[in-house]
Amino acid sequence: MIPSGCSPPVLVTFADADAAEYDESTGCLREPNEIATLHNSLLLDAVEELREKHPDVTIVHTDLFRHVSEMVQNPEKFGFRKDVLSVCCGGPGKYHYNTKIICGDEGATTCVDPSKSLFWDGVHLTEAAYHYIADDWLRAITLPARATS
Repeated sequence: MIPSGCSPPVLVTFADADAAEYDESTGCLREPNEIATLHNSLLLDAVEELREKHPDVTIVHTDLFRHVSEMVQNPEKFGFRKDVLSVCCGGPGKYHYNTKIICGDEGATTCVDPSKSLFWDGVHLTEAAYHYIADDWLRAITLPARATS
């Protein structure tokens, strides 16, 4: 899971006046991110169990949480706008996200350059974000050599 506490729909839906509910360095909600961290930890445990049970099978685990967190913390490093939590395609409102006007609806607007955004519509990341994630995954994945005859 991505850090859902950084997702514009979650930030809008669960907005809180208590500043302590937000991570100072990212602007993300703490509790949803803690839940996502727990989920990801349990998922990794399950993957490890599968690897032990099936040593002849290559099971790849990837960490979207880490990748998205890094992009939120250092948007300029990835070429993203400073307001990294704002969606590219959405309606009027905080984070350019609106529960009544979503991407594709009449009245929705898109940013000029989607490659400068992390989130496309609040639910999906942009192609640029997935590009960085895929590049890292492809560099990190090592598959066992296959016997050839």
